[in-house]
Amino acid sequence: MEIIKIKPQGLCMGVAKAINIINKAINDPHIPRPLYMLGHLVHNKNIVNAFKQKGIIVLEGETRTEMLASIESGTVIFTAHGVSDNLYQQAQLKGLHIVDATCRYVAKTHQLISLKKSQGYQVYFYGVTNHPETEGVLGLSDDIILITKESNLNEVFRSPNPKAILTTQTTMSYLDVLDLYQRLRIFIPQLELGEEVCSATRARQTAIMDYKNQIDLLIVVGDPNSNNTKMLKNVGENKAHLPTLFLENIEGLNGLNLSNYQRIGITAGASTPDVIVEEIIAGLKQAQTIFKSNLQLDDYLK
Repeated sequence: MEIIKIKPQGLCMGVAKAINIINKAINDPHIPRPLYMLGHLVHNKNIVNAFKQKGIIVLEGETRTEMLASIESGTVIFTAHGVSDNLYQQAQLKGLHIVDATCRYVAKTHQLISLKKSQGYQVYFYGVTNHPETEGVLGLSDDIILITKESNLNEVFRSPNPKAILTTQTTMSYLDVLDLYQRLRIFIPQLELGEEVCSATRARQTAIMDYKNQIDLLIVVGDPNSNNTKMLKNVGENKAHLPTLFLENIEGLNGLNLSNYQRIGITAGASTPDVIVEEIIAGLKQAQTIFKSNLQLDDYLK
């Protein structure tokens, strides 16, 4: 069995920067306590649990607005997924100290949408319902129209504004985005495309396509709640047409017999620490056994 580590891997710049921002806040005695995180910093429970161990209070709730309402004092951390200007202002009005860990690609999407709205464009946003990034974008304006994989396009485009742009959640499949754009131009021929899939997500998807003829099994490593990781599985199965296995950690190898595969490619989501991938690779090289992670929580914050 040959194991091919498909690069790029490791935490993307946005996640690494967010972790660095939060670690600085934790170690700064001048930042007001307690420290609240508005949802999960990134969709990787190992990273989130590591921050909980460091004293961060990670809030859960249906919406960011609901979470923010529960904070009376201290510091609020905005996650890499971004928040709307309105929510930011609400935090300021409450007198909270703000630590903003928004990914720069998400911030770029917000800026593009605000610009196009000011120019009279109808903005269509391709994303995942109830995803925190989608929530932040929709909070920018009531006029933004969400398009999902389940959307009936005939309903969406009953009375289209010819001055329109399609923007996207940063963690979608760029191949799906281009496909959707071509379909939408049937309704609005002049539709512009602000394809905002981040470079880390696009590079990992492209790498799978580059290796599709060199491997006979693809392993995708990441958190089940991570959309960019789910998109890697989508690309592997539906674009590269490869048998694709999704693993969260080394324990996912238990009970698997992969002896029929000669060349296994392994990729990982942009919020998956490299130590998890390396542990899985070491497990693949071992004889059949019961696999259990020996990683410490601090390993996920390096």
